[in-house]
Amino acid sequence: MMFELEIEGRAAGRQLGLGDGASWDLHQVEPTFRFIDSSFVFVFLGELLLRLLVERCEFFKDFTNWFDALLVILGLVDVLIIVPLSSGEAMDIMMMRLLRAIKCLRAIRMVRTFRLFRGLSLLVKACQCFLPSLAWSMVLLGVFMSMASLVMGNLVRDFILDPSAPMEDRQWIWNRYGTAYRAMYTLYEITFAGNWPVNARPVMEKVSHGFVVFFLVYVTIIVFAVIRVIGAVFLKDTLDAAQNDAEALVTERMTKRAQYVKKLESVFRAMDSDHGTITEGTLTSMLSNPKVAAYLQTLDVDVTDGAALFHLLDNGDGEVTLEEFVDGILRCKGNARAIDQAAMHWDLKRLEQKISKLSQRLKEAGVIRGLVLEPKALPPSEQWSL
Repeated sequence: MMFELEIEGRAAGRQLGLGDGASWDLHQVEPTFRFIDSSFVFVFLGELLLRLLVERCEFFKDFTNWFDALLVILGLVDVLIIVPLSSGEAMDIMMMRLLRAIKCLRAIRMVRTFRLFRGLSLLVKACQCFLPSLAWSMVLLGVFMSMASLVMGNLVRDFILDPSAPMEDRQWIWNRYGTAYRAMYTLYEITFAGNWPVNARPVMEKVSHGFVVFFLVYVTIIVFAVIRVIGAVFLKDTLDAAQNDAEALVTERMTKRAQYVKKLESVFRAMDSDHGTITEGTLTSMLSNPKVAAYLQTLDVDVTDGAALFHLLDNGDGEVTLEEFVDGILRCKGNARAIDQAAMHWDLKRLEQKISKLSQRLKEAGVIRGLVLEPKALPPSEQWSL
């Protein structure tokens, strides 16, 4: 579509006498680009039907799926209706303009490519998040600009109607501040375009230098302060969108985990002696090396006791494989997690129940009948119960 627009624009420029080089005939390359365009339309259609077949009713619960369906429908309208009608010799002028307007909607299909790239997808989601803030900020700025345009329109009214003033100056002031619409648009330019001196200095020179107070107050409060506050709000919304994006968080966590696992694999290979396993002695000797200990500490692994670490990693066969090493370090990484504490609490509770049952059975069997001591025969610090 961009190539088509470029060729048509060059043709229009030649009609205006503004040709800028070699000319291309659209009819020579149009079939090729038309075939490519139609191919993408049917590829998108197949992908949409496949998603509809897999997701079924869940497909219609996502707004983005409706948007994709609209894009596919527009593409089919272009391929099956607009192209055949455009190839006809006779066509109503209004119909041609309508078809050209619909044809321009094909550019919206570029939005589908955004989700293929994580950066673009994140930017689109961030833009969606600050849309409410944008709407309210425009309402706020609209109020300020309306107030300022009313003030300016009334202040320059006498100068515009003054017959003693130069006609050229009166026309210049009227073109920018003479009506509510013109004053509002001029204040919009001053607020967003950054060229406020172009619209302010002639007023001070031609009408009155007293307008310097108005422009200083407006530029300082609105252009400088309010615009920056609004920009800060947009930035906050963008950062919140990036931090709260579930898909991005999952991808980032998976990437960090993969990088961490690669570092652990390199540490294991440095300890391994080509057997695929490491023993307690090997691990203890390696951890006694300050460089190895410091490197593991950078990975957030506690290496104060090599023997204890080995028993945590070992499954009971006296050797630690690569899988055991990686899985064990991932569990031992960092501080104790809530789920680990809950699991330990549950294990202790089950162990307490088993000991209580064992004690009860031993009592019933008479094994520890003569060993039962009265609680008050023990010091308070040594009293305990099975």
